[in-house]
Amino acid sequence: MSLIDQAIAASLLAASRGLQGAPKVLIALSGGVDSMVLLDAAQRIGRATSATPGKMTGNFELRAMHVHHGLSSNADAWADFCQRQCDQRNITLTIVRVGINREHTDGLGVEGAARRARYAELQADGASLILLGQHADDQAETVLHQLLRGTGLAGLAAMGAARTLNDRQQLLRPLLAVSRAEIEAYAIAHQLEWIQDESNADTTYMRNFIRHELTPLIASRFPHYVVSLMRAARHAADSAQMLEALAKLDLQWDGHRATVGMLDKLGLVRQCNALYHWLRWHNASAPSHAQIEEWARQLFRASPTDKPHFAGGHDFVIRRKADTLIFEILPTPPRQ
Repeated sequence: MSLIDQAIAASLLAASRGLQGAPKVLIALSGGVDSMVLLDAAQRIGRATSATPGKMTGNFELRAMHVHHGLSSNADAWADFCQRQCDQRNITLTIVRVGINREHTDGLGVEGAARRARYAELQADGASLILLGQHADDQAETVLHQLLRGTGLAGLAAMGAARTLNDRQQLLRPLLAVSRAEIEAYAIAHQLEWIQDESNADTTYMRNFIRHELTPLIASRFPHYVVSLMRAARHAADSAQMLEALAKLDLQWDGHRATVGMLDKLGLVRQCNALYHWLRWHNASAPSHAQIEEWARQLFRASPTDKPHFAGGHDFVIRRKADTLIFEILPTPPRQ
């Protein structure tokens, strides 16, 4: 069994524990080399498992989804390619068309808007395990991108190998510790076909600039930079996890109620950490660090009366009543 087969089998085995019956596995299939290797190896593992029940992962139902963004003149050809590849393997493929408005991306940029639409469709499919083809080089590029954006620890943690979406679904990246070179070697060895997205060469996109201009320069001086950046991402993930645990302690968070009296006596850094995580638990849109500092100063101060403190963003308000924080979604104003 190859390194890639082992990585996928281990990921599926860990994620399948506790699931009832055969898990439904959905491959995010772009048609690029990463997703084609993921598709081919996952089917190979499924066949081996079926032949030897109880080994590795148990039986699973394998399907694929191709999200047609309509951003390239070749998009129809890519969808057709994915359909042919799945037909040859007798794998059910769902093709979903989404519209991306290049002028209105909610500040995400075209790449970010396309990624958000793609993830939403994958999750809406309902499969219990969603497999993505990102690999070690992608992870290193993500860490560099986040560093250049000045992100916090959660951003530097980059992509996780597994993420729980809800009580029924998990998102898996089984190739996250596998290099791009190893993936391409697998594809050649197994005589796979794949497509080349012409936009991957366009360095006006930040990730492509990092891939084609920045990382070759870094590699010339630090040949093992991918391993180093992946290690930094793991350290950041560990630190982010500890900061979230600290926020739960400071807020006496029970999953529903936040008690904040203790925060009045703590420093601004601890106050901001608690407020940041509390907002994340409520799925609030992420404010800037300066905004969180301002809100913390408003909320975490002793009040001589029982008068509530207020803070908030464009679509929500934070109320402090005595020692309890309350999160309220503001009603959407009617369209004119």
